[in-house]
Amino acid sequence: MNNKQINVWMLTQMQPDLPLALPEGSFATLKLVTDRLGSQLHLLTVSNGRLVFSVILERGMDIGEIWLESEKISWERDERYLLHPEHVDLSDNEHSGWDSGFYAAVAAIGPEIFGTPDEMRTVHGTGSYSPASLESIRLVWDEQQICLEGTVPVRGYGTVPVYEKTIRIVTNYGAAALFREDTVRNLTDTAQPVDDGYHIQLSGTFMSGGGCYVLPVTAKKLLLRDSAPHETDPFAVYDAGARLDPIRCYQYIPEPVEGLSDLPQVRDYCTDAGGQELTAEMLVNTGNDAAAYVIRSLQCYPRSLLAKRATIDCMYALEPCKTRPNSIKQKTIDGEVVYVGPRGQCTGWIILGATRDRQEIDTLTYLIRSAAR
Repeated sequence: MNNKQINVWMLTQMQPDLPLALPEGSFATLKLVTDRLGSQLHLLTVSNGRLVFSVILERGMDIGEIWLESEKISWERDERYLLHPEHVDLSDNEHSGWDSGFYAAVAAIGPEIFGTPDEMRTVHGTGSYSPASLESIRLVWDEQQICLEGTVPVRGYGTVPVYEKTIRIVTNYGAAALFREDTVRNLTDTAQPVDDGYHIQLSGTFMSGGGCYVLPVTAKKLLLRDSAPHETDPFAVYDAGARLDPIRCYQYIPEPVEGLSDLPQVRDYCTDAGGQELTAEMLVNTGNDAAAYVIRSLQCYPRSLLAKRATIDCMYALEPCKTRPNSIKQKTIDGEVVYVGPRGQCTGWIILGATRDRQEIDTLTYLIRSAAR
């Protein structure tokens, strides 16, 4: 934030259910929620006057829900899944213990191993199950944008913390996009693997009639995992009445997408994006008049995963990540494990947005599909 007038508001100054008025018709509101097992969570909702999103502070600052004006663009998930991490048994891999508290639109994966669980590790890591330090949460705003910042001591698998995360979520007034940046810090004196990313659910009601994924990769380069049944069209998003079970997961290596650094929603948040290889993925409805997308640097997250399941609710996820979702043993054999040095850190970011502008949808579709080869 480079403007002269910078305002800072700490979470400890906010009164629950009393909105904090911000410029350009924007606001922030703190809400205390009690989960179905009796534990309290802090939900901080931020509006830039157009895009509205909630942040679950006890869940690693996951983004809970996202609206574009009055339209929800994140998935419809029953609030019974909104659980304090103390009620999630991450060791219950056989019955997907992590899934019992899986609610967010943007859930952190990692920073430990992401992929095949074992005797110690869960499939998604522990970042999404780590309460933020409430004293660290602050809202910063100036004449152009709002920034939510906080620190998350990562839960981990032992008694001594190995990682800490610093998270920034930035949005410009009146924008239809937000920028999220996660910095993972190694708290130890030895190198540690860092395998982070995001599980992103943008299959809101605008996708209820079906649609498709728009990806920078051809269908033949999508690798169907876990011996799941074949699909005729792996890019398909089915209508709300369809059923797709068991889950289909496809891993792939996204191609760089040319032209993204010239887009205004990228220039708004990444002034140095022109020096990086960027890629993008998008979900578009059947009418081609509504879409949601994710843009990121391939330097941060060079791999991707799709997760598709349609039972009671519809999961059509995008998962930008550092490595293929294999076991730590397999990642080590393949030379894929990424390490951060003693007391070192690494940073990753995404831009998440939505649009009902057909021209913008056509432009993004053209750029992304042109990259597939």
